[in-house]
Amino acid sequence: RTSYIKIMFLWSTIAHMIAVSSPGPDTAIVIRQVNIYGRSSGYKASLGISIGVLIHCLLAVNGISILIISSDINKLFITLIGSFYLIFIGLKTLSFDENNNSNKNNSLSNSFLVGLITNIFNFKAFLFFISIFTILIEQISGIYLIIFPLYFSFLTLVWFCFLSYLLTINENINLYKNKIFRYCTSLFLCLLGLFIIINFLYEH
Repeated sequence: RTSYIKIMFLWSTIAHMIAVSSPGPDTAIVIRQVNIYGRSSGYKASLGISIGVLIHCLLAVNGISILIISSDINKLFITLIGSFYLIFIGLKTLSFDENNNSNKNNSLSNSFLVGLITNIFNFKAFLFFISIFTILIEQISGIYLIIFPLYFSFLTLVWFCFLSYLLTINENINLYKNKIFRYCTSLFLCLLGLFIIINFLYEH
């Protein structure tokens, strides 16, 4: 059984890392926070995202996620909130004034919340962890039902903290002072939000 659990850890790690490293709302938010406020804000957003992953895992383990998305109204609600939030963040990025210190300090303290909300209302995250735990829950029990969620959350934190570090490793390149990069980030977030809405409506 021990060797089987190791295989499950390896398999789930690969699947999770492919998903978490793929371009999506979480990655866009971390880039956005680092772009505007620097590395520490990226770390806070990463922590928020990892807590969101932990919540998704616990919901999936207890079957709550399946109940939530079993209703088309709930699916639409989650998708619209997540999408409009991305658009809102994108527009906020566009209107950011780097000379406004109060704005900068307030947003820095909210980076955790930005990451958490983005992940919680990411409908694809609901589906991903439901699919993962549909397979895992038939093979694991007891303490592993807690270890796996913590494991996924920790991996997520490590990855996005590493991304935040990579984006700021060169002190000569200050992304948060690059207006062109900021505008591109804003456009990407807005288009991503619109794409998620359009794709959901098309599929349903």
